[in-house]
Amino acid sequence: MKIRTIKYIVKEGFLNTYRNKLMSLASVSIVTATLLIFGIFFAIILNLNYNIKAFQEQPELEAFCYTELNDEEINQVKEMLMNNDKIESVQMVTRKEAFEKLKEMLDNREEMLEGYSENIMPVSFIINIKDTSRTPELVEEIKGIFGIESVRYSQRVIDIMNRINSWVKWISTAFVALLTGISVFIISNTIRLTVFARRKEINIMKYIGATDWFIRWPFVVEGVIIGIAGAVLAFILLCYGYSSIESNFHSDVTRLSINFISIAALRDIASKVFGLLLLIGSSVGCLGSMISVRKHLRV
Repeated sequence: MKIRTIKYIVKEGFLNTYRNKLMSLASVSIVTATLLIFGIFFAIILNLNYNIKAFQEQPELEAFCYTELNDEEINQVKEMLMNNDKIESVQMVTRKEAFEKLKEMLDNREEMLEGYSENIMPVSFIINIKDTSRTPELVEEIKGIFGIESVRYSQRVIDIMNRINSWVKWISTAFVALLTGISVFIISNTIRLTVFARRKEINIMKYIGATDWFIRWPFVVEGVIIGIAGAVLAFILLCYGYSSIESNFHSDVTRLSINFISIAALRDIASKVFGLLLLIGSSVGCLGSMISVRKHLRV
């Protein structure tokens, strides 16, 4: 295809969009709404995967001792854990280390700990397991050790989040399928009006030997323009909302504890979200144009 032809096609695509301002605006609005909803679900899925990955990188188990245990009793607990053949390694977290971690989690609110010392914190043991399939069995054994108050088991959280992730994917797919159908319908009608308004010009072009694709391409470009515009607007709105949530998210739930949920930074997911929205938006626009031209370009 010649450069002059490409310039003509692109120019006509933009002119068609401008000539049908109201319908184009309606189409862009529908595409924006569709992609915004999809973007929200996609951001949720990315954050679920982000948290699942974070949980998976944490130790399999963390066992907490009673705060009143003395050093001798703590050493006995450690020895029993190290002698267990299901355990790969054991790392002790002292009261001082736990207290420092708590201060980090509270960030600029250390005044809440005024008057308290490291003695309020329990000694804990970070435990790596040889065979994760035997984790439930090991958890019960650890709970039975004298001096162990509780065991935190991150795999349970991972399983729950995986199930939530699956449901979110199904729900988002259903919403996007519905709204995509609406978007394609609106865009198709926009292109149909353009085809109808230019029917005489198209007849003349056919008579002088213009091919069907030469006539169709400007309408395809118009649909892609509408789709890209909707994707960009949806991305801007999504970034604004996500930035507000991220900035207000409490710092004490973004650290290492497996009881807390973290939120992925916008800069880490922005490129993925924008790329996907752009791909879907342009595809929907192109599909709507193709359907309209195929059905209504009768010259």
